[in-house]
Amino acid sequence: MNIKITGAGSYIPEITVRNTDFDKHVFLNDDGTPFAYLNEVVIEKFKSITGIEERRYADSHLLSSDLAFFAAQKAIAAADIDPETIDYIILAHNFGDVKANSIQTDTVPSLASRVKHKLKIKNPKCVAYDILFGCPGWIEGVLQANAYIKSGMAKRCLVIGAETLSRVIDAHDRDSMIYSDGAGASIIEASDDDSGMLAYESATFAYEEANYLFFGNSFN
Repeated sequence: MNIKITGAGSYIPEITVRNTDFDKHVFLNDDGTPFAYLNEVVIEKFKSITGIEERRYADSHLLSSDLAFFAAQKAIAAADIDPETIDYIILAHNFGDVKANSIQTDTVPSLASRVKHKLKIKNPKCVAYDILFGCPGWIEGVLQANAYIKSGMAKRCLVIGAETLSRVIDAHDRDSMIYSDGAGASIIEASDDDSGMLAYESATFAYEEANYLFFGNSFN
């Protein structure tokens, strides 16, 4: 038995933030001292390294779970399935629902449960839970869906990745230019044909890299 993606959907916010919008930012070193060069230099170097020219931020009234819901709706429609037949909803994120202009994260109940509620799924056997797995969270969610399906525990899973990183960045850190908001979702189902994953790899590099990302004080 293999698995396949039978439907996919995404939500890309409408607020566009271009590199030039960072020209008036006050970027600081981690000790709070100002850069010795202009923001134009920062922006040009950032573009040459990342290739990023713009990013999208969510409207202030939307949360990560809202973005996830929008993407899930599209994936379900694309797969043309009854939402009540979904066995698992797996939602990958890192920071939960963070309201605009707030530093408090909200993860209870799980964002996956909130998406299930918004989808109006009544089936209690549709299990909804979150995973915190950093950048490759959606991929790990697909691997878990694969395991559930191959073990016979599920026939159909909804795997979502969603984040509003614009709300947890330090505006005085130039790395804040990297992060943005959005969501993607996929319906994963059992397949009897040759479709499926050719190979996969999963790992956790915690010995040296556990504290690469952290909540801390602003550079300001």
